[in-house]
Amino acid sequence: MEADRRLLVSVFGPQEARAAVLGGARIIDSEDPRSALGTIKPRRIMDIADAVLAARRELPVQLSTNIGEDQLLYRRAENGLALAKSSYEQVGKAAQAALGVALAMGTRVHPCGIVKVGLDGMTAAEAGEVLGEVVATVRRADGLAGTRVMAVLFAQDLDLWEARKTLPQVRRALVGLREYHPCAPDTPGAFDLADFAEPADARSPDGRPTEAGLKARGDLPDSARGTSVAVTEPFPHDRYGLTRARRTDRTAIRAMVEASAAAGADAIMIDTSILLKVARIGVVSLADSTELVDLDRHDTDDHGLARAGILTLDEIRYFVDLCHAHGLEANLAGSVRSHQAQQLWRLVPALDQLSARGGVSALARDPHGGSGRATRHERTVRSSLVRGLVPPEQHGRLVVPPALAATEELAVLLKRHPDLSAHVTTPYGDLTPLG
Repeated sequence: MEADRRLLVSVFGPQEARAAVLGGARIIDSEDPRSALGTIKPRRIMDIADAVLAARRELPVQLSTNIGEDQLLYRRAENGLALAKSSYEQVGKAAQAALGVALAMGTRVHPCGIVKVGLDGMTAAEAGEVLGEVVATVRRADGLAGTRVMAVLFAQDLDLWEARKTLPQVRRALVGLREYHPCAPDTPGAFDLADFAEPADARSPDGRPTEAGLKARGDLPDSARGTSVAVTEPFPHDRYGLTRARRTDRTAIRAMVEASAAAGADAIMIDTSILLKVARIGVVSLADSTELVDLDRHDTDDHGLARAGILTLDEIRYFVDLCHAHGLEANLAGSVRSHQAQQLWRLVPALDQLSARGGVSALARDPHGGSGRATRHERTVRSSLVRGLVPPEQHGRLVVPPALAATEELAVLLKRHPDLSAHVTTPYGDLTPLG
């Protein structure tokens, strides 16, 4: 039986949707790029659906969207601490959101839309309860019975995170994404927001942001005392009973796959949270592998920080095999790059889907003011980069940034996979994937 492998590309608007379809994406995912699974307005989902419907497509294209990366709901105690609301409300809100995005996608593009459900900060039992209600709700809705439900597990490596979260470029990116909270100056990991915030307000004579200025523009809440903050932290797996390890391992994978299957989900994605993405930590680890060629160590940012990954090739194969044993499709996301994708498609032929945004987007071009900033929200999807993650049977190419073009590892990769040699391209100018 011939495999139906597909690339999912996350887009934020109609133009990006057209570029993704042109590049060969088979699933067009609507999300706000400011977070890993950013909640997006229903009308924007409808605009994206219209763009896909009007685009020329050689193969069937599905739509997907999400209900956010965190289904937990909170209320505030008198002391300001967050207290979880009832599980009934959490489950109900998730099902309401799923029904809304499924309706926004509609069935004009494809009869089976995909709803992604982020399950961060939950035990396997809690995740199963949310998924089960979402599945039951969308399948009972008139005209939406074909909707597919995809669970999303966020992979982590807490040792890598601890080593990178204090780096200035990581802090700056997290501040730009509002992934921080006020704290006392003596709190472990605390730093001065004024060192990383946008340029100062007019009230600061030396050009440095003041506490009042940071509050005035919403960078700090009015209740903050001082400008000390700490970055948001991942939800550790051991706190939710998924594994005792400090990284996502087979135990955590098994817990989430089994919970997703028991809830009636159709697929499961392993992604990374926005926290790890900006620290240049992705899902796929190329290090110390005898089968994967490691170009990640040459893929460095302006400060020399190399890309790193979490799951080994054996763990990825385990994930795919376990999904299939439970009747689920397996999807890998988390800062996947072309040199990783083209190896995975060849070494894990049973992998159903890969997902991407950062690896297929580049600096936005402003015809009046030049190129945009290198943040996730100011970058746009480019068809030339999408082709670098498409499966080989769908004319995928190896897109090699200039920094990797002359490396010994690239020569080894092309020798190991000779079919790639005729399908190598370099991004145009500033289209090199970043961050």
